Amino acid sequence: MSTKLESNSTARIPGVTTTDMRLLTLMGVVLALVFYAYCVSKTCALGLVPTSALGWLFAYWSRGGEYAHGYVVPIITAGLFVWLWRRRLVGEVLSSAKSGLAVIVVAALMYWGGVRGANARLVATALVVLIFGLILYVGGWKWAVVLWFPCAFLVFMIPLNFLEPYVSFPLRIFVADISTGFLKLLGLDVYQNGTGIFSQSGRFAPLDVADPCSGIRSLVALMALTSLYGYVTMDKGWKKWVLFTSSIPLAVVGNVARITTVALVAQGFGSDWAMKIYHDYSGYIVFSLAILSMVVLGVMLNLQYREIVHRWVHEEVPRPVPRYRARPRYR
Repeated sequence: MSTKLESNSTARIPGVTTTDMRLLTLMGVVLALVFYAYCVSKTCALGLVPTSALGWLFAYWSRGGEYAHGYVVPIITAGLFVWLWRRRLVGEVLSSAKSGLAVIVVAALMYWGGVRGANARLVATALVVLIFGLILYVGGWKWAVVLWFPCAFLVFMIPLNFLEPYVSFPLRIFVADISTGFLKLLGLDVYQNGTGIFSQSGRFAPLDVADPCSGIRSLVALMALTSLYGYVTMDKGWKKWVLFTSSIPLAVVGNVARITTVALVAQGFGSDWAMKIYHDYSGYIVFSLAILSMVVLGVMLNLQYREIVHRWVHEEVPRPVPRYRARPRYR
């Protein structure tokens, strides 16, 4: 009898309950299935070549600068998980929530629908929903509330180029229209035809606002950056949303400035200088200015205007100290 009790006591890990062991076992099984589903199973396709979901994502990330931020998104997400865990969840006890099972089932249905419909983006999105569902099921609502943003941030690793036919062309027209208006205000004899900007005097070759210049590709990177910056630095929800939505006008204004300056360089120095030299490097300059504008907007949102006005209105001006002249003494 004592031998049996000793074997049962040694079979348990100190500090770990039976429920925790079941959750850890379930997590191990789920992680193994996720690894097979996304890293081994060839559920996606690049043209006619079948590949895994992770291979599909890597193929898009390696295509160029417009998708290169996908490499950084999982790294930032992992850093956010560690930062939030150390800051807010170190002493928090795991409390399983059964509603997490419903989220896991939804993720499984999304994965199945993406595989059956040959929709790689739906398969990748199912992974984001699955991660949130596992956190909710294992840790409970307290863990899910704290860690929802890192899960949502993973959406930016998924290529959104399917939006280009619906968003890119209207943005191209808008950027060309605004840029032409600015150039006319500066005195250039230009006119717009579709997505092209033409010089009436023939000073430079026609400039076409292509998809990279429309702002749709820099918009995704700016949305990811502003959401991260707002989440870390803003103290209120409405400030985070204001900063996040500002990425749209920032991307458009930045690309308007890029097209306008390219036309100015072409007007003054010729199309070769504008397209072969300035155009290739102007994107970095404009994106840097957009980041600087984002930081300035964040600082303005965090300013305590009431306190500043209060101090300005109730500022106490020190009274001048009267100076007394020493009276001469007479003997």
